[in-house]
Amino acid sequence: MSVVTSNVDDPLRIFGSIWRLSCAVITIAQGVFIVLSDFKGRFSPSSIQWLVFDAVGTLIQPNPSVPVAYHSIASRYGSQISVDEIGSRFRRAFRQSETDQFPNGPAAGSHYVSSDSIEKARWRWIVEEVVPDVNNIQQCFAELWDHFARPSSWSVFDDVGSTLSALRKAGYRMVIASNFDSRLHSVCRGHDVLSAIEQSFVSSEMGYRKPAKEFYSSLIARCGCRPNQILMIGDDPEHDVAGPIAANMHAMLIDRKSTSYDTNSIRSLDRLLSTSVCLTAS
Repeated sequence: MSVVTSNVDDPLRIFGSIWRLSCAVITIAQGVFIVLSDFKGRFSPSSIQWLVFDAVGTLIQPNPSVPVAYHSIASRYGSQISVDEIGSRFRRAFRQSETDQFPNGPAAGSHYVSSDSIEKARWRWIVEEVVPDVNNIQQCFAELWDHFARPSSWSVFDDVGSTLSALRKAGYRMVIASNFDSRLHSVCRGHDVLSAIEQSFVSSEMGYRKPAKEFYSSLIARCGCRPNQILMIGDDPEHDVAGPIAANMHAMLIDRKSTSYDTNSIRSLDRLLSTSVCLTAS
């Protein structure tokens, strides 16, 4: 299965994986996209023991959406910022928090280091950037933090329950590996359709965020198998595809919004049951 990654900041980091697979570099108006081609046939279904899923955007999504939730809560604290502007400000602040320093965050050069306290500081900074006009930032942040810790604030994609059930019956072991904090545990426990997932590995407890190589090393160790016995499925080309491949795992991109240039990515999770991977054939 071919995988497309866009805007790769550090191509040397995945050079080894690109070299091991046949590849082509396609230049288009938006930038350079690395196509990892000829992915089919590189592993058989019987070689895969563990299926590792990203969480947000792959299995679950915020409901209501992040901009709507922020607007609803921040407006009670005097914010006049519109839902659309909140959405723009959130996307910008979230991207910036991935690479830049913020108060009480990791030291310079260690921006992938993670812990519960670091993640809480990161989200506090994001809230301050998104709704700076609230009259009580501490209470507003606390309410938003608690909101996204509740299972009722998240919905599971419709294709998840039946797919996980079929994969479990086929004998696969399944876990979540997510850039999240300990709140994800309560979110997952609140959705019965996720009961097939054995465990959730979150960055704040792994010590590093994706795409740090330490995250994947810890994931492999916790699964207790060889890297090539793991298939990672997620919606982020860098975090869930390029990173795992660099760690000698297998990876598959799920593109629910059909925005990828990868014609072989899956559009819904139930495609795992019918693609050339034929996971239920193990």
